[in-house]
Amino acid sequence: MLASKVKSESSSSARIETKLESDSTTVKLNGDGSKLAKKDNEKGEESDGNEDTALALEMMENSWAILYEAVKKSKENETKEKDFISWAEDQLPRILIGIGDVHSFRKNHADATDAYIRAIPFRETAAEKYKSNEPNLEDLRRKRLLVEVYVLIAEELLKCPVGDVVTTEGEYLAKGEEKEDFARGYYDKARDQLQETVYLMGKIAGKNQDLGTEKEDICFLATILMAVGNALADIDDEKKEHSDSQPAKKIKKG
Repeated sequence: MLASKVKSESSSSARIETKLESDSTTVKLNGDGSKLAKKDNEKGEESDGNEDTALALEMMENSWAILYEAVKKSKENETKEKDFISWAEDQLPRILIGIGDVHSFRKNHADATDAYIRAIPFRETAAEKYKSNEPNLEDLRRKRLLVEVYVLIAEELLKCPVGDVVTTEGEYLAKGEEKEDFARGYYDKARDQLQETVYLMGKIAGKNQDLGTEKEDICFLATILMAVGNALADIDDEKKEHSDSQPAKKIKKG
């Protein structure tokens, strides 16, 4: 199974230290030496979407690293800024999901998968941290968000091209022959968690509490999960058809 992981402190620090050097016409990213032309002041030409999303990714990674360091230091020093830290902890997985969404839009599906995986421990911790004896909307929301990240990983794995799942930084996430099994594993997790989420939603509704937009959000999530399940079923059907079309091997008699 793909390991749930958080980038190391050194990696976070490196991202924070990434600097932008700009002149009148271009913005350079020191990380990979690539040039991102934001705007040509003389010609007034805007950069294309690919350049903008690359710059946005860099800023989002830096934002994540800054908040991660703040949360980490607060736990070490027992900071009194509890409201800020509580807010920052909620933002960490949100930023990672946003990073994954941008990678997915750019069709860097392995990088998107990696970003979503990095969000898992934060989502899982939040779901357990706020678990209460009485059903409430906050528990429901956090369970839904955990289902969401499982669904996103399964969906993104199926979008990865044929072959090994490797990020642009060269990190192997899965071998080619394991990709579908990993997607199915996260699909199963999402399905099980969704059942618990729907059950909790029913308990809350039974107490005549207003569900707000949660019911709509959960139904939308169920639709995405169904689409992933259909995609996996199609893969199984294709494999079966291919297997059935192969001629049976003759057994040699001794």
